[in-house]
Amino acid sequence: MSKNQLKIVNARQSSIYEYENTKRKLLICNANIYFNQQCRQRNLIPNYAKIKIPGHSHATKPTLKKVHFVRIREEIKFLYKKKQYLNSQLYQTHLTLANSWGKTWQYIQSTTESKLKKQMQKKYNALNHKLMKLSQDQSIKPAKHVDFYPRVVNNTNITFTKNEMALLEKGPKYNLHNRKKNWLTTLPLEAETAINCLPHTDQEYYRGKTAENLRRLKQQNRTNPNQTEPNIMKQITTKLKNKNATATSADKGNSTVTLPIQQYKQKIQNFINNSFQTTNTNPTKTFQGQIRKTINSTTHQTRQ
Repeated sequence: MSKNQLKIVNARQSSIYEYENTKRKLLICNANIYFNQQCRQRNLIPNYAKIKIPGHSHATKPTLKKVHFVRIREEIKFLYKKKQYLNSQLYQTHLTLANSWGKTWQYIQSTTESKLKKQMQKKYNALNHKLMKLSQDQSIKPAKHVDFYPRVVNNTNITFTKNEMALLEKGPKYNLHNRKKNWLTTLPLEAETAINCLPHTDQEYYRGKTAENLRRLKQQNRTNPNQTEPNIMKQITTKLKNKNATATSADKGNSTVTLPIQQYKQKIQNFINNSFQTTNTNPTKTFQGQIRKTINSTTHQTRQ
């Protein structure tokens, strides 16, 4: 084979490699378009689109979400432009090879297509696996159920009403909202004093609003006179007293426990018997001397 014939064969082979590489780039571009379109349809954010915006305010969150999907949209636009360019390049290479190889080109083309088909099958499997992983990571996971200590533990046979249980659940540190008996009588006088400090043009308007609110408060106080918190607390105290029981704070969980007084005293006595030791002498002076000795030795070492 002459040198000229060898050059022609090498040029034809390089054209085949060029066709194969261009075709591979085109198929990969199509796969990337598929991946990005699936992300947009499923509301998934790929890693390349995770753009950070400084700030943690409520206004930042919708802005950040829009930025992510704008980035995906622009990526799809770029890939379509790239696809158009590769299609044009592949078309020119295909015409050149068809003219060069004649009828043999169909066999070469089918061999190249079958080779690239196997490669792209792996590519699509990897992309689908990536989509599944993104879907699992970015899906809203159900909140874990956490069992807290109950707010009220009733160790007696006393039945509390719904309002009584609601008040007990607020705990022993809760401050009751106690109002004086004549609070509705003095409230209009206090409101009128405040209204007189306003401009004359606004006083009549606020008097009307105040009268409307006072009528509503009187109606509420007339319909539920016994549902105030002090009255509910009196009902709870009466029930505990009749059953010889008491309410106290639990050792753990910040719960309120109701139990018989005898059981409560027995628990205190068991705690004293098991947690303390009796002695015939007062060890306070001994402990104080040991503490002073330790402090003096530490001070001496520090000065040295």
